[in-house]
Amino acid sequence: MLNIQLLANRAWPACVAGAVWAGSVLLSSGLAQTTMPAHDMSAMESHEHHHDMDMNAALKERMVEVKPASIPMVRDDGLSTTLDKEIAGNTPIVLAFIYTSCTTICPVTSQVLSNVQDLLQPDLGNVRIISVSIDPEYDTPARLHAYGERFGAKAQWRHYGGTLANSVAIQKLFNAYRGDKMNHVPLIFINGGGKKAWLQIEGFPTAQVLVKKIHGQMHGS
Repeated sequence: MLNIQLLANRAWPACVAGAVWAGSVLLSSGLAQTTMPAHDMSAMESHEHHHDMDMNAALKERMVEVKPASIPMVRDDGLSTTLDKEIAGNTPIVLAFIYTSCTTICPVTSQVLSNVQDLLQPDLGNVRIISVSIDPEYDTPARLHAYGERFGAKAQWRHYGGTLANSVAIQKLFNAYRGDKMNHVPLIFINGGGKKAWLQIEGFPTAQVLVKKIHGQMHGS
């Protein structure tokens, strides 16, 4: 039998490492037994140029200040909105950048967020999860909705697209823009609720670690 843990301990190219790590995450969650919707392979980008990822690298954390801006977004149900509206108020928020044709970083991040939903019960109603597409020209509301369903997104977890220019503007606001989507890195942002500063986590935290960080930001630690 293939030893996934042994493979995951090595620093593989992203196209291999992501598949191994995502496979281990999906197996552990039981989702490997379900049938996943097939992507349009013609739209799938080659991930050969993704930078190498060490899936077991230590997490990097720092606080970043984000000034809310009225940048247009389109929610996965087709609703037009703006970033400032979506992150307003005192509700704790977890935000990540994804794109639906990604086969490495994004499935891992999304599966972690899916598991976070379960661990936050019954407190999930007090936390919102926002996934912003960095490939909105391909990621239509319908594709984003299907992607959310694939990972079991509940009502508090929504996916957002819009125009490429607006997506880039949001990424820059969070200091997450890396140019081409193939250069994106695993970043998750946590706001404890109505705060200027967000905790930025670079890497692949477990759902348990992420829940601990969410609670820490909610209570000021």
